[in-house]
Amino acid sequence: MNKRLGAVAAALLALATSGCGAPATQTGGGNAAATSTESAASATPSAAAEVKMGTTADAIAGGWLAGTAQPAFPAGGVGKVDVVASAPIEVNSAGLVTLPVAVRNGTNETITSVEVSGAAMDESGKILASGRSQGFSPAVVPAGGVSLGYVFFSASLPTTAKLEFTVASKQLKGDPYFQDLKVDQANAMATSITGKATNTSKNKLKGPYGVHVTCFDAVGSLLSSQTGYASPDADLAAGQSVTFQVDFYDKPCPTFLVGVSGYGPL
Repeated sequence: MNKRLGAVAAALLALATSGCGAPATQTGGGNAAATSTESAASATPSAAAEVKMGTTADAIAGGWLAGTAQPAFPAGGVGKVDVVASAPIEVNSAGLVTLPVAVRNGTNETITSVEVSGAAMDESGKILASGRSQGFSPAVVPAGGVSLGYVFFSASLPTTAKLEFTVASKQLKGDPYFQDLKVDQANAMATSITGKATNTSKNKLKGPYGVHVTCFDAVGSLLSSQTGYASPDADLAAGQSVTFQVDFYDKPCPTFLVGVSGYGPL
């Protein structure tokens, strides 16, 4: 396990306590507002009802995502942090599944340290495999905002498997453990995505700087995810930048969104 993936699994800040709710189920991926799981970051129903559900366009305008996709995701549950969409199950050449998901922060608090675990089951409810996420972009999600990531299953799954997601998150207090960089440009170059991202915070950031690319079809449905790393892998002062190239090889990526994050001060 590399440094970044290990840190995702171990990211325990002294923030508010995260929580997991009763998981919900869907089959084979797709947009599904019913796949909601409650987080302890939830607000009271009256306060959460006032949360404005943002769009990926808001994240693009802020610079935390960049690309050509314009997906529209369901609102999700009031006062909850939900998985609101997932891609169809697709087994790769290694016999594994990397399943893109979109998470909506339906609370009235800014959250971070989003993690999603998933159980894949057959028709009888027998668990075929258990998976977990490997980071989200943006890493800091405002009230009503959407973040993109994937759940990795180290197993071959039938495309009809039922998926049960559980979401955990933390309220942001102080500096985040994972800090987003502003994506200045993101370019589709044949079979790769290239670009540049800048540290716009006041903090010195540390590498490695993870690059998370999510692909969508022409109508904005999730297709696939690919991760890579930006260069240089060195401390990044305020105003300094990194560049990146993430390759997809022969995998289609009609439209995409990309986010970049590094490690903030401990």
